[in-house]
Order: sequence, then C-alpha cells, then structure tokens
Amino acid sequence: MEQYIIDPTISYDVVELPSRGIYYQNKKKSLRVAYLTASDENILSAQNLIQSNTVIDELLKRKILDRDINIDDLVDEDRNAILIFLRNTAFGPEYNFYLKDPKTDQDFTSVIDLSEVKFKDFTLQPDENGEFKYFFEKSQIEITFTFLTKKQKKELEEISKSWNGTGVAPLVTKELEMMIKSIAGNRELMNIHNFVNKLPIKDSQDFRKFVRENKPNLDLTKKILAPSGEELTVEVGFGVEFFRPFYGI
Repeated sequence: MEQYIIDPTISYDVVELPSRGIYYQNKKKSLRVAYLTASDENILSAQNLIQSNTVIDELLKRKILDRDINIDDLVDEDRNAILIFLRNTAFGPEYNFYLKDPKTDQDFTSVIDLSEVKFKDFTLQPDENGEFKYFFEKSQIEITFTFLTKKQKKELEEISKSWNGTGVAPLVTKELEMMIKSIAGNRELMNIHNFVNKLPIKDSQDFRKFVRENKPNLDLTKKILAPSGEELTVEVGFGVEFFRPFYGI
C-alpha cells in the first residue's frame, strides 16, 4: 500500500498498540495519532453524535492518521490505548475514582496516574493466518480462532437489539461462530455453525474464559487504600468520568 503522507503542520505521536498488531491483516503494531486541538471540540460537543453514541468513533477517525487500518476493525484494547494517549496529552494523566469505604460507608476520592497503565503479558503465538490454536478438552478437537473486532461486537449488539426481548437471542453461539475460524482444519462456515450449536457447554465456557484471560490487553486494574485502611481493587472504566475532560464539564 502506498505510504500516506501526513500534513507536516499536524502534530502527532506514535502510539504502541496492546494487541501488538497480531490479528490485523497488515500486522500493524503502532499507529500515528494526532493530538487533540480546538477543532476537535466540534466533534466532542456535537449533540447528534453524543445522542447516537458515536462521538468516540468519529474522534478516532479524525485523530488516527494511518490510512491502512479500518477504525471499525480496531479491538477495544487498542482503542482504549489511543483514548488514554489523547486524554493524557490533552488534559494530563490524573484520573479520579469516586469510591465508598467498605468499612465506614463513607464516600472518598482517589487519584491514579494513567501514564502508569501498562500492557498485559501476551504469550499466544499466531499461525500464518494470524489465528490462534485452542484445544477443546471435552470434545477432543483442535480449533483456530481470532479475537472479536469492534465491528463484530457491534454486529452482536445489533442482533441483541433486533430480538428486542422476544425469544432468546443467539448471542453466545454467534460470538463463537465469529471467533472460530477452523475446526480440525475444516474452514467451512456451515461446519463451524453446526459444531458450535452442538458444542458441550463446558467447552464453550472454558474457551470463552480462555479468550478473556489470554487476549492482549491493557492492565487497567489498580489497588487503592481506603481511609479506613481497607484495600480495594478497582478498574479504569471508559465511561462518563474518563471522558469528562473531553467534554469540558
């Protein structure tokens, strides 16, 4: 692909991706990301984007300068790393936790430094297709799989919405079908569909637990000491408090 020439007037930095690029087609391990500027407030304050919950998608499309990766394909951990970079470089790394002391039931605030967030260790090795091996103990069969992209997660959300409380949405089986790429070397979609629907529940749960525990990610958990001396384990969230500085409120 032809190298994209960045406007020399744009200030940016290179953000390393927690995924290490292991399941992107171009194996990209980092992205060039522009700093937030006053013009970005047009996006951050756009009521139509806020109401449709697409502010962050639009922001990433504007700030990621590389053109050889689809924003919809970015996995959550890579999106989060970029958002932490944007927040840190624009507003500083301080992040407030609003908590309740479990011993005294009193509210308190604790501040952490987002610049100290590290990558989790990742030891899985992809094959030539960028897929990972997993062995189902109960079914005694090997598969290859990939992690869900943001686009696939949105598809699952749409499936959930389309059922609208009527019947049982096939979210678990659909998620498995999206992740599993081959079964004992067989890559036929119908074969994967049939296999998933007959998969023993223990195999299903063990596999999804394996995916959660082994996917590349940021280490967002922190130990915080409450005023009473009680230790709490908290996790950085990407909700209202994380984005509050973006909206200037």
